[in-house]
Amino acid sequence: MNSGIFSTKAFWAAVLVLLVAGTLVHPYMAQQASRYALTAAVVERGTVQLDAYERVLGIDKAAKDGHLYSDKAPGQPLLAVPFFAVGKLFGVEDATILRIDGNLGLWWVTFWCSSFAGALLVVLMIRRATVVEPEAGVAPVLAVFFGTMLLPFSALLFGHVTAAAFLFASYVCLEARPHPAGWRRATLAGLFAGLAVLTEYTAALGVIVLFGVVLWRHRRSWWQFVAGGVPPALVLGVYNHFAFGAWYRLSYQYTAFSGVRSEARGFFESFSSPAAENLLALFLHGRGLLVATPVVLIAVAGAATHLRKRDVDSVVAVAMFAAFLLLPFFWENPWGGDSPGPRYMTPLLPFLTVPFVRAWRRWRLLAIASMAVSVVTMLAATLTNPFVHRDDPAGLGLWLTEMLEGRFVPTLFTMAAGPAGWLLHLALAAGALVMLGRAPAPGRGVVGAVPGHK
Repeated sequence: MNSGIFSTKAFWAAVLVLLVAGTLVHPYMAQQASRYALTAAVVERGTVQLDAYERVLGIDKAAKDGHLYSDKAPGQPLLAVPFFAVGKLFGVEDATILRIDGNLGLWWVTFWCSSFAGALLVVLMIRRATVVEPEAGVAPVLAVFFGTMLLPFSALLFGHVTAAAFLFASYVCLEARPHPAGWRRATLAGLFAGLAVLTEYTAALGVIVLFGVVLWRHRRSWWQFVAGGVPPALVLGVYNHFAFGAWYRLSYQYTAFSGVRSEARGFFESFSSPAAENLLALFLHGRGLLVATPVVLIAVAGAATHLRKRDVDSVVAVAMFAAFLLLPFFWENPWGGDSPGPRYMTPLLPFLTVPFVRAWRRWRLLAIASMAVSVVTMLAATLTNPFVHRDDPAGLGLWLTEMLEGRFVPTLFTMAAGPAGWLLHLALAAGALVMLGRAPAPGRGVVGAVPGHK
């Protein structure tokens, strides 16, 4: 199992993600409701209108011509359609029923669209680290996954981790061996890039960076990359036409978050003037990058030290960080609402894998310390309540308090066996961690090093 994309270590890392994040049953809230209702409407009623689901929707919805719609990008809800349909065959209740706690239909869709996407993403991250740094080891890769927002959003029905997986898959396709990418890999990379935008509109920032990589390192394949993105663009255009009357009108232009509007808001109306306080909070707040997830900044610093070598992983990491930094800077609040951190930056996080591996080798003690802080913070957020109010300065202290007071999110195990379920959950996760540690590392001869990376 140590060949190709998968290795034994990658397999057990994926299992660990599924055990930690994929067994949690978070409550039904506005963001999840908007996504879940769209999936249900397609399966249960053959429509993208959410009128029948009005009583279960929160504030996250769009309104046009007297009808309700999801205000989210349609990629993740459409991806969930076959899984929800299978769930209906096994007794998942009608989505018009409001079930805030213990909603197993919501869990089922979350598992396949977020947790499983996270598991596949960690496999890709290990793959990329092994290709570029054959002696890397898995610990720094897991630090980037379990010590950033990739972990909590793998347990929640948002589109961030799915978009991150598509975006990183696009990059892996481009930079795999042999180099440069041929037309098949370039086309597949374009398809993944398009799916990322179909899932989260803000992933377009990452696609711009990847297109720059194509022009830099795969110039002859630029049109195949663009062609690969056409099918997702067509799906988005068709959805927008049926929901909002024109292929170019996006759901956010009709959001009813602050009241129903009679016409589409301007494309940039969701953004605000650049705010220095947002930038300050982004780094120094209780949920800021320096305080809550320092692995991010250590990775960016590691990337910066390799820029003069024109190393592609470092250049892309810094470019992604700079691009996605614009979102919290120009947003009303840096977190994108109630969130464990600046959630709109999530798609850039897997691109920090190789830079953090190098930082781990160069600044071992600093990297280990940052990993400890980051993993404890994100694990505490994931297991309790990641939805800290946007104006609340709290972070790790709040989540640790909730843990000490026993306010954990339910899991499949605790729903079946009560508090004793935590023992089984812990035992399984510990077992996966032991198997991960004992698994053989991928051999050098399997993937080799990519020319031009050092």
